[in-house]
Amino acid sequence: MNVQNHSKPADEAVEASDDALIGRALAGEPAAYDSLVRRHAGRLLTMIRAQVGNRDDAEDLMQETLAQAYFKLDTFAGKSSFFTWMYRIAFNLTITKRRKRRLESTHTRTNIETAPAPEDPAVAVDQRMADAEQIARLRSAIDRLEPSRRRVLVLRDIDGLDYGEIAEILAIPKGTVRSRLHRARLDLRDLLSRDETIDED
Repeated sequence: MNVQNHSKPADEAVEASDDALIGRALAGEPAAYDSLVRRHAGRLLTMIRAQVGNRDDAEDLMQETLAQAYFKLDTFAGKSSFFTWMYRIAFNLTITKRRKRRLESTHTRTNIETAPAPEDPAVAVDQRMADAEQIARLRSAIDRLEPSRRRVLVLRDIDGLDYGEIAEILAIPKGTVRSRLHRARLDLRDLLSRDETIDED
């Protein structure tokens, strides 16, 4: 009986919709907001880390995001999903932090650092150098994109958001998202091609 009584609130929180949990949180139930955090924190941290490339910075930004979301919860109008609304807060905080500290995104670095090394140490070193060079070239090209196009490219091709979510986060129409993404990809391809030409020369 005791086990059932203790597990019931948790089960209800899992089954409750985001809107229901938000309503309960606004009504003064802290546990409801905790349930929202548990539901979305993993994905949020992953996506923030993709933006800043550093787990410590990502965790700091996530805590700032969760705090701001909590204090601004009464402003959530339900026009987008709660996660999209919360990620928009995180995205804006990331932009601000980048402007202050000029952080560079190193989204794919983790994959290289944690990849199993080949049996031959010499091959491992050569491969890591080649991969690091490619990543540095890609990151440099992305950083040189026009800011509004770069943001769309990162949100779509790195964070994996859909057009609707990007439109909500950046407060622009879906058509603008598509056109900026198209231009960003063309610009990126052009920049990478020019870099290869310079290397060959």
